[in-house]
Amino acid sequence: MDSTDNTRNSSEVQNEATPECLLDGEAAYWEFLGTCTQCGHCTKACPSLTAAEMTLGDIAKAMLAAERESANRDDLAIAIAQNPRLIQAVRGCFFCTTCKNTCFAHNDVCDLIYNARVDFQNLGLIPRYAWTSVQVDQEWDIFTAYRAIYGIYLGDLTRHVATDDHEAESDCEVAFFPGCSLAAYAPDLTREIFETVQELGGKTTMIDHCCGSPLKSAGFFDRAEALCDKIAAETEFSGVKTMVCVCPGCANAMKATFAQHGLDVDVQLLPGYLSEHGFAPKRPLPDTPLCLSKSCQDRDGSYLEETCEALEIDSDIPTIFHGCCGAGGAVSAFDPNRQANQADSKLSFAEDGSTVITMCPTCTYTYASQLLSAPRNISNKHYAELMFENQFDWPQVFAQLQGMFEGEYGPWLNQVFA
Repeated sequence: MDSTDNTRNSSEVQNEATPECLLDGEAAYWEFLGTCTQCGHCTKACPSLTAAEMTLGDIAKAMLAAERESANRDDLAIAIAQNPRLIQAVRGCFFCTTCKNTCFAHNDVCDLIYNARVDFQNLGLIPRYAWTSVQVDQEWDIFTAYRAIYGIYLGDLTRHVATDDHEAESDCEVAFFPGCSLAAYAPDLTREIFETVQELGGKTTMIDHCCGSPLKSAGFFDRAEALCDKIAAETEFSGVKTMVCVCPGCANAMKATFAQHGLDVDVQLLPGYLSEHGFAPKRPLPDTPLCLSKSCQDRDGSYLEETCEALEIDSDIPTIFHGCCGAGGAVSAFDPNRQANQADSKLSFAEDGSTVITMCPTCTYTYASQLLSAPRNISNKHYAELMFENQFDWPQVFAQLQGMFEGEYGPWLNQVFA
């Protein structure tokens, strides 16, 4: 069936749809169903779609079919819950866009799955335990709790927000956006990078927020956008014209946010910023084979090229295949074994004795966890660890994460994240 026939048939079916809209993402599903050619390339490219035996168009079709068969949202929730293939396809998505890279129509898979996650959340199909610890727009999430329990304080770096250390300042030149994992699990490295950015670019403030990715994965798209709106407002107040991000995903989110708000802020990834300002890495490269792990959010590989340039390494050295590390899309809350298998699969591409260099701190976290549970002769470093003196101490981080729930704060945490 060609795309023209598929569009015609989907329009014919749409005329028979229930007049009551039970799905928040209904319009997106109709649009996606009309452009999917059912070629099957996405199914072959994605293990989750392969397991579900569905194409991306099938997901849209199944959501609309469940809506047609339902008189109300309770019926709709039951109809979807009784379709294990659909549950697998939606909740098993890493948001790695591997399927999109194989799609001849260049359909926006993230838009489809984000809408499906929103509907799943609104219908009560994503259990609370899957997202309560990563509500990054609330006072307490796993990162802020970790920082509070272990005395990690970075308030003196957030100059655009009033703290006990200073009044809110609006004459900053650069904003540093470390992201959740770096600020929580490597505070000394975070501070060292901040001081370097300030030395190179002028008065710097730290944007101490998450980009909202965990909220999107949990189906809280509106809350994620509201968080990004808050970041835009703080950025505008701070007066900065440049933002330096550590993670490609954060950089992409901030670029999109500033464009929506009409803010003239230049968003750069840290390696490119450092190279532009003549910064030389403080540490020599490991005396091992190097293996680069490309971030899912680095669609065109430009961030990877900037990182190779900053590290002064050959960008043609072996790279791990362009799939998710296993942490994307909150799949671990749906199928923990799949996260471990994905991480192990990616690490298997690194030769014995090599150092895996990651772009995203969450990838670094995920690989570190996998290497601790299933050791192999491989080192795992975030690119920033190869440029600065301070390092992640993953054994300590994981011991402290576990200790949070076993020590005196355990009852409080279990109540907060219940």
